[in-house]
Amino acid sequence: MLQFGMKPPFTYSDFLEKCRFELGKEDRNILERASTGPSEDVEDKLPLLKEWKTFDRNLRNELARIRADKKGKDQAKYLRGSAGFDPFIAPLAHWAMNQDSPMDGELHLDKIRWEKMEEIKTGHYFDIEYLAVYCLQLQILERWDIINSGDGMKALEKMAGKI
Repeated sequence: MLQFGMKPPFTYSDFLEKCRFELGKEDRNILERASTGPSEDVEDKLPLLKEWKTFDRNLRNELARIRADKKGKDQAKYLRGSAGFDPFIAPLAHWAMNQDSPMDGELHLDKIRWEKMEEIKTGHYFDIEYLAVYCLQLQILERWDIINSGDGMKALEKMAGKI
C-alpha cells in the first residue's frame, strides 16, 4: 500500500517490468495507459482511467486559465479538450497557484491528485483498476523522490509539463 509522501518502493517502469510476467497483454496495456502525464484524449475503455484522465485534464485546464489570466493572455489557446468549468476543482487550483512557494503549490496539486486517485479506487481490491491507481500513485511518489533528492526547484523546472 502506498502513502502520499513515502519513498517509492520501486520505479513505475520497474513495476511495469514486474507485471510483464504476471499479467496478460490487455492488462499490461491498461497499466501503461495509467499515466500522470497530460492526456489530450480522455477516452479510455477502462471507466476508472477515463474518470482519472477527465479529472486531470480539467485540473490542468483550470491551471492554464489561471496562468493565462495572470499573464493577460487568451485562455482558449491553452485549454485542451472540452474546456468545461468544474466548480470543485477551480478553488483548489486557485489556492495552489496562490502559494508563496511554487514547491508548496505543486505539493498541494499532487495531494489533490492523490485524493482523487484514492476516491476512484474505492471498491477495488487488487483488481486491474486497483493496479492502475497504484501505477498513478507510484508515479507521483517517484516524482517527489526526484524533487526531494536534490535541488527541488530545478527538478520541478525540468519536469514541467510531465505532470
